[in-house]
Amino acid sequence: MATSPGSPPKATGLEEKIMKNFVENFRSFLTEAEMGQYVEDGMVTLYHYTRNPGPTLELDPEYKKSYHSSREFEIAQTPRVFFYVDPKQRETFFRRGIPLFTTQVPANRIYDFRNDPEGYKEKHRHPTYGLRKGEEWNIMLEDIRTSYDGIFYSLSNFDVVAWFQPIEVTRVSQEEQTQLEA
Repeated sequence: MATSPGSPPKATGLEEKIMKNFVENFRSFLTEAEMGQYVEDGMVTLYHYTRNPGPTLELDPEYKKSYHSSREFEIAQTPRVFFYVDPKQRETFFRRGIPLFTTQVPANRIYDFRNDPEGYKEKHRHPTYGLRKGEEWNIMLEDIRTSYDGIFYSLSNFDVVAWFQPIEVTRVSQEEQTQLEA
């Protein structure tokens, strides 16, 4: 069948499959690199803001939660501590003056939930209601916690790691904090 002048030629079934496969692989490549952009020598640096005056601090997911993390706990009650992976992406209520603490963790201990390579979302999704707050979300995060110490995902304007285990963090100097946030 001839194509009309000015219209693109029709692709064959094989060409369509090749192009679809290329697009899927390219999308996968782009999204897989997202967590990878925070990995250096197999480690991910995590950042946490708190008003604690000490030079080091152990953050325990079982300990009291702030107002901001309380909103996340409406989704799932699985104990976790929240970290930024880039202090430039911090929420606006963490303005200058609130101390920044940091730590490094092995990247292979963090599950890349954004890409979900092991299919946890689909595994735990309710057939009618999807992932409900306090229901499937709880079960799914508990399942992930059995194999990983943390989970990487994105919120509207920033990437975070929710860490499931107690972890020690060290306060950065004011000069370093200013550089990291700039």
